[in-house]
Amino acid sequence: MLKINAIKIKIVTPNGLYGFEQCFQKGLNIIRGNNSSGKSSLFQAILYALGLEELLGGKNEKTMQSALKDQVEFPDSDFHKILQSEVYLEIENNEAITVRRSIISPTASPKLVTVYYGKLLTGDNKNLKKQSMFIHDKGGASDDIYGFHAFLSEFLGWNMPEVMNNQGQSSHLYIQQIAPTFMIEQKSGWSDFFATMPYYGIKQATSRIIEYILNMDVFENQRRKTELNYIEEQIKEEWKTIFIHISNIARDTRYNLQGLNEKPSILDVNEILLLKDTETGTIDIQTELSTFKREYAKLNTTEVRTIGDRVELYENQLSALQYSLAQKSIAYDMTNSDLLLCEQQLEEYREQLQDVNSDLKKNRNALKIIDLGGEIQSEVSFLICPTCHQHIENSLLPNNIGEVPMGIDENIQYLESKKKMIEKYIEGQYQKCNGLRKNIDALRFDLADLRSQIRSIKKDLTEDNRLPSISEIEYRLNLKKKIELFDRKISEFNELKDKLRDLSKEYTKLVHQKKSVAANSYSINDINKIKDLESFFKAALTDFEYESKPISTIRISTDDYLPLTQLETGEKYNIRFDSSASDFIRCLWAYYIALMQTSLKDNGNHPYLLMFDEPKQQDMSEDGFRTFMRKLSEFTSEQILVFASFENKEESFLSTTEGLTYNMIHIKEKLIKPLADN
Repeated sequence: MLKINAIKIKIVTPNGLYGFEQCFQKGLNIIRGNNSSGKSSLFQAILYALGLEELLGGKNEKTMQSALKDQVEFPDSDFHKILQSEVYLEIENNEAITVRRSIISPTASPKLVTVYYGKLLTGDNKNLKKQSMFIHDKGGASDDIYGFHAFLSEFLGWNMPEVMNNQGQSSHLYIQQIAPTFMIEQKSGWSDFFATMPYYGIKQATSRIIEYILNMDVFENQRRKTELNYIEEQIKEEWKTIFIHISNIARDTRYNLQGLNEKPSILDVNEILLLKDTETGTIDIQTELSTFKREYAKLNTTEVRTIGDRVELYENQLSALQYSLAQKSIAYDMTNSDLLLCEQQLEEYREQLQDVNSDLKKNRNALKIIDLGGEIQSEVSFLICPTCHQHIENSLLPNNIGEVPMGIDENIQYLESKKKMIEKYIEGQYQKCNGLRKNIDALRFDLADLRSQIRSIKKDLTEDNRLPSISEIEYRLNLKKKIELFDRKISEFNELKDKLRDLSKEYTKLVHQKKSVAANSYSINDINKIKDLESFFKAALTDFEYESKPISTIRISTDDYLPLTQLETGEKYNIRFDSSASDFIRCLWAYYIALMQTSLKDNGNHPYLLMFDEPKQQDMSEDGFRTFMRKLSEFTSEQILVFASFENKEESFLSTTEGLTYNMIHIKEKLIKPLADN
């Protein structure tokens, strides 16, 4: 619970000390004063002391009214320049603390907050332990030692939850976002639900805040979803890294990778293979390595033969190698040409897709104009065929065909179908180009190898026949290097497959966890809390005599937990637009009260404090306002602060508060007055 025990505003002027002091009680506190008396200044001072002035539309001293930062007027037309001003706020939640924050100071920044551990305003001990903290700066909501909002969250027993921001990244809720559920300021606060909530880029902030206030299980599910999404991204990144490494192994060994995709999947790692097509069929890398090792072992049992022993063999080999070189050179040139054509076709498909997207946008916008009752020019909606690039008149049919032409909606369907087809073409062409690039790389490697072999044999054929065969020596060395390469790459390949096996198990577990979370978004407790919120809300609306729509048609949305009206047809409407101006104020009253009631009943996180600045809006009737105040007076264990002018009429005040139990704080004339020096 957040209970405000007392406040003190202290202002130093050249003409003495000015300010305001006041204690508050549990239950209903009425802060009464005429317009311009300073009620709103007092409301703002409370927000400022807690670092919640963002609800007023800004930060630091700029949000405060002139009487707190520029000059004091006392008595009327007698002005005193403010040299220094500060606000003290004593609050309680099992234990009490007092917060001091400067508004104007020659030495202290408004970002500085001093926390006194005890009752500095209402207690006898004025020699309290204190600590300086900061606010509205990096770490203010997270630093465990010096961050004031981090401290305040802990003081209130609020474990600020992790949520997802609009960039899909993990963030957390802030006290400033929760405060509009129980602190409603006068100027903007009555325009909509949580109208003054600061924007921090939190995805579906309203939903997340209500879930937290009501301590819903779905909040944990949302947190779990965020956590699982984070784990999934980590798995994707690690999987992609492994995929790239294995793809590089395939490239280095001139083998084709089979059984592995770039994205995570549930797989059997035994199906991940490195294969190569040969004249005799397909072989895997381990089989070829075994062949290399047997050949190398056999060669090592014999001496290197002389050139003369191998002349005839070399001549035959040279002829075969030169023939193979010529064939692969032709294949290399043809594949390069195929790649060029492939890339040109791919670019054409991409241009076609761009045209289709452009025409789709124009057609959809044209349809939107028509649906809104407007007119369009034919050249706007019927442009160029994305395939043949011919002009289209008002139809996709030739003018000489006696058929009913397609309308814009049919053109859109056609273009959407064409888009899907072109996207498939692009994907297929992209894969084709990639395949050709791989073939070119393999051919380039083969050509280099053939040229090296030819050079070695030619060199042997020009040397003394009695000398050892250089080509055979090089062949043995190359075979040894290839064996070493394959041994190393196969070892890396197997290690990476082991990692993939573990990663696939994690991914399998993740898939099941995500399905489980998705299937259990709302627990039984959550459903009951939503029902309780709706029940309390509708009961309060009934008490406040809401008339714009039958109460029976009102529901609490399961999307954002805000009120809506639902017709028998199932159509749903925002209650704000279905209500008169005064009835919407009744909706706001009812909703903020219902939030607290639901939290009370279902062990939520509401601070059990309500602060309303001038809740009588939109020419609300005295009867309606009286009912509202009577409802608030029923909360005797919680704390309610109502700042109201009662239309500057004594009879209005008496009529509204008759029979109620409340603590009266009457601001007569001005809030800021001469203050005893203490």
